[in-house]
Amino acid sequence: MVESLLAAIARFHLYEWVVISIFFGIYLLRIIYLFLFTGRVLLLKKPERIGHSPVSLLLAFRNEEKNLEKNLAPLLASVKPDSEVIAVDDFSQDNSLSVVGIFKINCNNLRISSLPQETRYSEKMARNIALKAARHEWAMVIPPEISSTGENWAEVVSSFSGKDKNVVVNYSNLVDTGKFFNRLYRSECFFQQLKSFGFILNGLSFINFEENVAFRKSRYFEAGGFGPKVKEPFANLELVINTFITKNNTEINFTHSTAIKKELPVTCSHFTDLLKKEMHIRNYLPFGKRLVLFFEKTLALVFLPFAILLLFLFVDLWPVFSFLLIVYFAAFSFIIKISLKHLNESKLFLSSLVYALIMPYLKLGYQGYLYLHRGNQKWKSKK
Repeated sequence: MVESLLAAIARFHLYEWVVISIFFGIYLLRIIYLFLFTGRVLLLKKPERIGHSPVSLLLAFRNEEKNLEKNLAPLLASVKPDSEVIAVDDFSQDNSLSVVGIFKINCNNLRISSLPQETRYSEKMARNIALKAARHEWAMVIPPEISSTGENWAEVVSSFSGKDKNVVVNYSNLVDTGKFFNRLYRSECFFQQLKSFGFILNGLSFINFEENVAFRKSRYFEAGGFGPKVKEPFANLELVINTFITKNNTEINFTHSTAIKKELPVTCSHFTDLLKKEMHIRNYLPFGKRLVLFFEKTLALVFLPFAILLLFLFVDLWPVFSFLLIVYFAAFSFIIKISLKHLNESKLFLSSLVYALIMPYLKLGYQGYLYLHRGNQKWKSKK
């Protein structure tokens, strides 16, 4: 076999060397990204918890009566006595406000506010009201759909005493139902956060989710709040946090003990909104971060088709290309499996591997669809 490979290589023309060199360049870059970005989270050490910092948990809701009846009691039971929950009603048309009011009777660290009327950009206004009402320096958004938390979640959210930290990022996702769009949504959430963690660790910090991310509220006001970003329809506090998040001032808790899970019936529109949200958040990132993300996306798109093409063009070298692909996907599978184990997401392993293969092309096709239908109101707004 070695002799036949050497004989085939000896017959190569210049253009064939160029094509193969391009592939090896792409392969090398994919391997570097795999270990320095995707796999780097596996090297994270458990953060030291020194001291105690009370947290203001921000709960903005609109027409969430059933979720509040189900989830608010265990949430309040898990909150430290010196922390607080700031509940802001976004002009609900059901009994959401009454439900929260009943819990207020027996809970001294639950505070309630509300928007008195239908307001433009109400989601951001509700968060702004909550932050102004917050008594503590540390704040964190929690969703009304929250149905489960990590075993040490309440303890850890009050342990942000590092004086040099401004942001503490924790994992969040949906409860597994086994349904198709639930798995699709959960896989996308997982990969978006895994990518975000890798970029933070490499000094290109950004987040795609505001939930279960603690931050100093003073940094929000120093950044001027939402400002001109108030009109953005798909993202909220992510837009502000991304203006001051850096590698050195951010702590990543890559563990299920600080994770939260939401119970949300997912449809196709929920999944497409998740894709749109990621696209919109990227548009607000600095040029350098957008350039790296674009470069990584391009490499992910061309890598597998290019490798398959070379298997057909250079049949004599199939053992070489097959070996390289096996090494790459074995390493990728190992990193994903260990990452999911850290987050107690083992049920997501097989579906996440399949999703990882189709994800670049799924997103490209959806972006193309949005471009062709860019006048569609759904692209402009969730509502």
